[in-house]
Amino acid sequence: MSLRYRYLALCILGTVIPYAFFIPWLLDHGLAPGAFARDLAANRISLFFAADIVVSALVLFRFSWAERRAGRLPRIWPIYAATLLVGVSCGFPLMLFMRQGPTARTANRAGPDQPAP
Repeated sequence: MSLRYRYLALCILGTVIPYAFFIPWLLDHGLAPGAFARDLAANRISLFFAADIVVSALVLFRFSWAERRAGRLPRIWPIYAATLLVGVSCGFPLMLFMRQGPTARTANRAGPDQPAP
């Protein structure tokens, strides 16, 4: 399996694993933003993980934007959508999957003796 498709597999895992916890919560509580915020802020460890994920998502958004401007990503909206709808565990491997395609093709065109642009 190529590295690109390993990233895709990680993207799928990054969706399935978090949703395995979220869907039962959603079935118990429904769309209740108050209950979500209360449970998310249940203790300092929960807040630690929430803050870490928010910062990681912001870094991913900035990195994706820079990669798009450099021409290494065809589009960034799927990365933003995956991160906002699932989380960094889906958005980051998706960004690597999308980036691997153009990067690999550019590296192959450059040849073995020339650096990739």
